[in-house]
Amino acid sequence: MITVEPRLGGPVSGDAIPPVDYLSWYVPRLQENRPHDLSQSGFAHQWDVDLDTQEMLGFWNSGEDPAKWVAERHGVDLNQVCIAHGTCQALSLAILAALPEDGPRVVGVEMPSFAVVSQCARLLGCEVIPFHRGPNSGPWTLNREEVMEILPKVGAIAFTPVMNPTGEMISEEDQDWLIKVTTEAGVNIVSDEVYLDAAKGTEFYRPMYLRSNNAISINSLTKTYGLGPLRFGWMIGDPKFIQYARNAFQNMQGMTSAPSVSIAGAVFPRLDEALDAIWEARENNLPKLMQVLDTHGIEWTPPPFGIFGAFSIGTDAVQAMAEYGKPLGLLATPGGMFHADLGDYLRIGWGGDAESFEAAMPVLSQFLTSIHEGNA
Repeated sequence: MITVEPRLGGPVSGDAIPPVDYLSWYVPRLQENRPHDLSQSGFAHQWDVDLDTQEMLGFWNSGEDPAKWVAERHGVDLNQVCIAHGTCQALSLAILAALPEDGPRVVGVEMPSFAVVSQCARLLGCEVIPFHRGPNSGPWTLNREEVMEILPKVGAIAFTPVMNPTGEMISEEDQDWLIKVTTEAGVNIVSDEVYLDAAKGTEFYRPMYLRSNNAISINSLTKTYGLGPLRFGWMIGDPKFIQYARNAFQNMQGMTSAPSVSIAGAVFPRLDEALDAIWEARENNLPKLMQVLDTHGIEWTPPPFGIFGAFSIGTDAVQAMAEYGKPLGLLATPGGMFHADLGDYLRIGWGGDAESFEAAMPVLSQFLTSIHEGNA
């Protein structure tokens, strides 16, 4: 079985810096422009933004503070918000802010996970050790024994409430338990919530900054709001953590990009448009996917919100995508990119337009038929 799961371990530099194997696999295939692309974990939303170049370049002359937009949208104080260049940079800044000065430079990371969540701390001079939510501790439940085992060893933990690649939200019981035991242990939490806003208005919307003082919530305009190329993200947390993150940002970045912030400002008052469109895409597209899976006898309960999920196809998904997917012009994401035990899982995104998604369903069906015939 071919897997390229995140690489955990000790501090790295130079030749030891690991690539993000998922991106090394994915980007070349994305550049092939396969006609049936179900690989996207982010929402495809068409924003109409009317700004000229001088407006964008001159943003910092406006006197506006982009952190204020975030604070007002999420109902927090301005000193609880730090802006960053997307989620990936925010993760590094938040980990630096969360690690205690005199504590262990060890970060516990939830698995399965996207490699940037798992690997970036190694570039910051930290050791990275795992704890798991599924796949072997029940139906995507937290392995509490593992968490208790690593807590004395770590200075911070990082996790993704809406798991990539499954789209499953951490249970409220596990979330509350995690807050309790980390607080008691003096360990801070970095919570990657880039998918969570798709749950706004439901019982599943439980950002960590609303529930705990020892957590830093990370979010962006990337996945839920359809502005991935913009690289506009933010952190919300206790003011002391946010000041630490600002200090780190000033050292590593200085200022945010004026064009990115200018475009973000144009869409911020309209962000709920994207959230409404996500539910519409789910209503239109998800039943078509379920029909295909039912035809092939694949039993699966999709996550209760969001625009992607993952299920077993009964064989190595990397190999199947190469052998059967490419000739069909199909692209979807193998689960082994996130954990070796998900090697036979395939992540499907249903956040594209309805016409393209519908056209991809017969192709996905043929892909699954080819797997069955190949294994016969």
